[in-house]
Amino acid sequence: MKIKVLSGQSLADIAIQVYGNAQGVFMLAQENGLGVTDELEPGQILSYSPDGVIDKGIVHHYAVKGIFPATAVVDDSGVFDDSFDLTFL
Repeated sequence: MKIKVLSGQSLADIAIQVYGNAQGVFMLAQENGLGVTDELEPGQILSYSPDGVIDKGIVHHYAVKGIFPATAVVDDSGVFDDSFDLTFL
């Protein structure tokens, strides 16, 4: 099956959504030729095997409630802008 990555979703978020457990991140990474810490792009399509579901209750709950976890950091602008230089280093 296929799933489309939403803004702010990590591989772990997708694993919880489709496999019901963050342990599914390893299966997702392997199935899609990714590293477990790779950043995903919104709109990216990932493949997964519904036969690999770890916790059907979680998968069902997320589907029924329309829950799409998105815990990745999407704003990397940080606290400092270009006006901060290396004066004190």
